[in-house]
Amino acid sequence: MATPPDVALQRLGQIKGDAATWGPGATGLDKDRAMFLRLGSAEVLDAFMTNCVFKGKTRERNIRGGRSVSFPITGKMAARYHQPGTQILGQGNDPSDLNQRVIELDALMIADAAIYQVDELMNYYDIRQIYTKELGRSLAYEFDKRVARIIFAAANNTTEPLAKDGSAKPAGPADNTGRIGQVVDLGKDQATFDAQTRQQRGDELVEAIFSARVAFEEKDVPIDNMYAVFSPDDYYSITQSSRAINVDFNGNSGANGTIAQGETARIAGIPLYSSNHVVQPAYSLVAGDYNADYAQDLSKCRGLIFHRDAVGVVTLLSPSLQLTGDEFRVQYQSDLMVARQALGMGQLRAECACAVVTS
Repeated sequence: MATPPDVALQRLGQIKGDAATWGPGATGLDKDRAMFLRLGSAEVLDAFMTNCVFKGKTRERNIRGGRSVSFPITGKMAARYHQPGTQILGQGNDPSDLNQRVIELDALMIADAAIYQVDELMNYYDIRQIYTKELGRSLAYEFDKRVARIIFAAANNTTEPLAKDGSAKPAGPADNTGRIGQVVDLGKDQATFDAQTRQQRGDELVEAIFSARVAFEEKDVPIDNMYAVFSPDDYYSITQSSRAINVDFNGNSGANGTIAQGETARIAGIPLYSSNHVVQPAYSLVAGDYNADYAQDLSKCRGLIFHRDAVGVVTLLSPSLQLTGDEFRVQYQSDLMVARQALGMGQLRAECACAVVTS
């Protein structure tokens, strides 16, 4: 019978991973127990939970079978006068007038932790609850990172698969040109932009949001189900903008936010949110990624403004938690917790995405 492999356990009492040497004459034995039972001497500080910001802000579909989902994408149609005696043959017979987006499922994503039973017995707080939250948060963070990359990819998409010039065909489809992503460049490099005061940065970001709103309306993108997500630094810079919560612009009610509240509800009719995953270093594809659009560099990104139709998310397995049974518990004297989810995501409509960037 083959010898089972060793398991790297999360020893909950370790500080900076510094473990003790067990056995007769061992020194530093309390290194594995640094967090345990000095009764009443310390509180357990749970990690601050950050919500999954992008959840519910995309076009989502749940499936029970299959590996991909097709989202139909149609172009604009044009109204015209009918001339007596002429045939009505229908508009848009070219293949590119009716297109689709196929979103593949990525590989199963997991987050796992093995808890040594003795560590659990020595604890005076609920270990499992903390680890359950942390495992769930790791999945939520990865979800947000990937959605942000797809929105950024859509904003930089200059391909027009449905582009049609209506003037070339009087009886044909409407003009579908301009159905590409939008990038608003702040006109400064990152260091120059960051060197400004928060109020100055906020004023420029407010202007960028209005520029995005104009671009969306010119492409007939509806304002409902539209969102703007900025990094915490830029979000609070917007809050300090002289235009965002100024009573001369927004009235005396403070409904759009106040300095005391430290938040801003809307700019140009678009609700604002804050996320730590708007700014990301360059990402390289790994095994399990089935969408090349994940490979993006968001290091110069300051904000993402988008309609929910910019991104599609396909879910085969919603986030769930698995626990090992008695056999694993006896063999390793530990409990294994595995959080998992199976989903995929991709671009739907590039014209529904905008990225605010520094030069």
